This record gives sequence, structure tokens and C-alpha cells, in this order.
Amino acid sequence: MNRRSFFQTTLTAVGALAFYSVIAKSEERKRGGSATTPAKAALIDPNDPAAKAVNYVHDTKNVKDTKLQIERTGVKFKDQHCSGCAFYENDKETTVGGKKAGPCKMPFAAGKLVSSTGWCTSWAKK
Repeated sequence: MNRRSFFQTTLTAVGALAFYSVIAKSEERKRGGSATTPAKAALIDPNDPAAKAVNYVHDTKNVKDTKLQIERTGVKFKDQHCSGCAFYENDKETTVGGKKAGPCKMPFAAGKLVSSTGWCTSWAKK
């Protein structure tokens, strides 16, 4: 991947996430809820287009693309989980289907929960 295609892909993904965020928040306001703290939310579907845009998976073991399995901010890929991400809200963690899950501040997960063992390309060290 050259520099131009990297920036085009990145800017397209950021634009799509921003657009999705605006739409999701608008829909939540219409329903009278909050997009960031769902009362009875379910886990986000990894096949959801917004989740696919950031390569979200419920478990890091499901990441097959070796180009994504890189060290970020000094943290090895095997140690990168949603529960250790700056966007994951540990204080609002709950259990869904026997797994720990919580809200994520990233727009792709608006109104949904992400698995504490999950991962996406937006992962950032706490």
C-alpha cells in the first residue's frame, strides 16, 4: 500500500465513521435515549458495516490479517483488547451472554456494546 492509497483509505474510513456517528446520535435523540450509554444494549455485530470498517472482532484470536497484528504504542498485539483501550468504558462494564462487555466511545459502536476481549483498528493504549 502506498502513501496516497493509505491516506485515501484512512480519510474515507474517518468520514464514514463521522457520518455514521451523526446519524446514530440523531436516531437516538429521536428515540429519547443516549447513544453512548445504552440501558439494555447488545453486543455489536462484527458483520455490521461500521464494525467492518474498523475490523472489529469479539476476540483478538479472530484477527487473521497479519498486517493488522502489529505493536501499537509499545503494546504487543496479543495484549491489545478492548478492556485495555482508551475508548472502552470499564466503569460501565456489564455481562452479556456470559461475556464481559462495555460501551465504546468510538462512533461505530454507538448504542451497542463491545466485548472486553474484542479488538479494532482504532485500539489505543489507556
